[in-house]
Amino acid sequence: MSRSQRAWNAVKNVTIVISLVVNIILISMVLILASQIGAIKATLNSVVGQLDTAFVALGDAVIQDTIHIDQRVPVKFDLNIAELPGTAITTEAVPLNIPATFSLGTFGQINGTVSLSLPSGLTLPMRISMIVPVNSEIPVIFDQSVVIPLGARGLAPVINQLRGVTQPLMQTIQTLPDSIP
Repeated sequence: MSRSQRAWNAVKNVTIVISLVVNIILISMVLILASQIGAIKATLNSVVGQLDTAFVALGDAVIQDTIHIDQRVPVKFDLNIAELPGTAITTEAVPLNIPATFSLGTFGQINGTVSLSLPSGLTLPMRISMIVPVNSEIPVIFDQSVVIPLGARGLAPVINQLRGVTQPLMQTIQTLPDSIP
């Protein structure tokens, strides 16, 4: 046998031994995994089931909270006060100095001034007719409770999409055998 023939035989023998060792390792791993298929199935079923349950709970979730509102609202308009009859009470003496013309009958007239003082607490009849411009801000402060059902307020389509992913996974996991005979 030639030297190249012996080298070739040695390479073949080493390759066969390596192949045999690799095959034994791979077969052992497949057997180990096959013996664990029930545990893997249970774990996958539990994880995907919990995920699906969480998606369902998210769709049923309701946010309940109280929002504190504290704002100033601008108000601008003209208030028409039209001829409202009423009374006014003087809060202090009101001095009056009014020019007057006094008639002396056939003897003519005299121009002068009438001076008098209206006492405090005097009730006077009056009529109001005016336009009052209103330009102000009104404080608006209150607590508003809110209840937001997540599924009904727009989250349901997303939850259905997520469940559309988990449901087929759960069905596929159910079809796996619990063990390999």
